[in-house]
Amino acid sequence: MRMMNNAVHKAFIDLDTILLALKRNRLSLMIGEELIAIPEWADWLIWLGQWMRSQANLEGRRVAVIRLPNRRLAAAFTAIGSVFASNSVHDNTLDWAALIDLDPGTKVFWRELSKGKFTRRSGTVIGVRQIEGNDFLEVLSEEKKNSQQSNRLFAKSAALSYGITLGSITALADERLGSGERFLQAAISDAPKGWINSPSIECTIVTERSTFLTDIDGLSIIVDGITKANCADILAIADPGGKSHGKTKITSARNYGVLDEFVVFSILDGPVAASRLMDTSADSVVIILDQAEYDEEIDQLLKSYIGYSVDIGVHLPKSGLKAPPSSIESYIFALPKATQRA
Repeated sequence: MRMMNNAVHKAFIDLDTILLALKRNRLSLMIGEELIAIPEWADWLIWLGQWMRSQANLEGRRVAVIRLPNRRLAAAFTAIGSVFASNSVHDNTLDWAALIDLDPGTKVFWRELSKGKFTRRSGTVIGVRQIEGNDFLEVLSEEKKNSQQSNRLFAKSAALSYGITLGSITALADERLGSGERFLQAAISDAPKGWINSPSIECTIVTERSTFLTDIDGLSIIVDGITKANCADILAIADPGGKSHGKTKITSARNYGVLDEFVVFSILDGPVAASRLMDTSADSVVIILDQAEYDEEIDQLLKSYIGYSVDIGVHLPKSGLKAPPSSIESYIFALPKATQRA
C-alpha cells in the first residue's frame, strides 16, 4: 500500500494485538454447499477492514483508496474485517456513556428474562437520575398488555445486561445476532462478549442495498471448519428505517446530507459513493472502485483531497503492513479533522 505523507503516530491502543487476535488462516469460505479457502484478495480486504477500523480509535482521520478488477463483494469483506476489529476494541463503558447521553424522548428497546424466556420491552428515555451518587438511566416503560406506563431505573450493569438498543430485537433478529456472536467468539482470541448487542451502529456501507444483499446471499464464513455464520449475520445489518437493531448500516449514495453520522468507519462502494466523500464524518473511510471506474473525474476528485493531506493520522502496526495481492492497487492518506462533515 502506498503511503501519502508517511506518518507513524503513537497509538493509544495496540494495533498488533487487535490485528493478531483474529487468526485469518482459521477461516474458510462457504458458497452454497462448497467449502473453499478464502481468496487472497478477500483475506487482504478483511485485514484492511481490521486495520482501518482500529485506527478510528486513534488520532486523526484517514482515507484508503482501493482499486481492483471487480469490486463485487469487496465492500462486504472489508466490512467483515471492521466487525472483527470493532469487537476487539469494544469497551462497554462507552456503551453506558452513549446510553446516558441519549436525549429525553428517545425510544429504546430491551429484553428481560422471565421464566426462562426473554420478553421484549420498549420505552422512552426520561433522563439520568442520581441516587446515592450513582447514575441511573430512567425510562418510561410501555407495558403492551394493559397499555400502562411505569418508570424504570437502569443501573449501568443492568442496562448493559438487558442489551438496551435504539432498534427493536425481534425473535428472528435475536437468532441472527446470536449466530454472529457465536461466530465472533470462535474467531477472535479473548473476544469480549456483548458487542453485537451494544447500542451504536459502527460501520456504514454506502452502496446499493439490494445489490449488496443479493451478492452476499448464500455466502458464509466458517471457523476451524466448525462454527459457521452467514455474512449478513456477521455484519449484523440493520434495517434501512433503523427500526431493528444492527451494527452495520447500508445507505444509498443518493441520500441527502451526512451519510454516516455518529459512525467511526465508512465504506464508499463505487464511483457515485466515492463522489460523496465530502459528506462523510467517519474517522476512517475506505473507497472501493473497479479499475475501470477509476476515471479522470475520480482521479481529480481524490487529488483535490490529497492536496489537503496532513502528516498525522495514518498509524502503522509494528508488524508492518500486509502487502495487497498484485491484482489490487491501494494508497492511503490522512486528512485534517476539519474535512469531516458535521
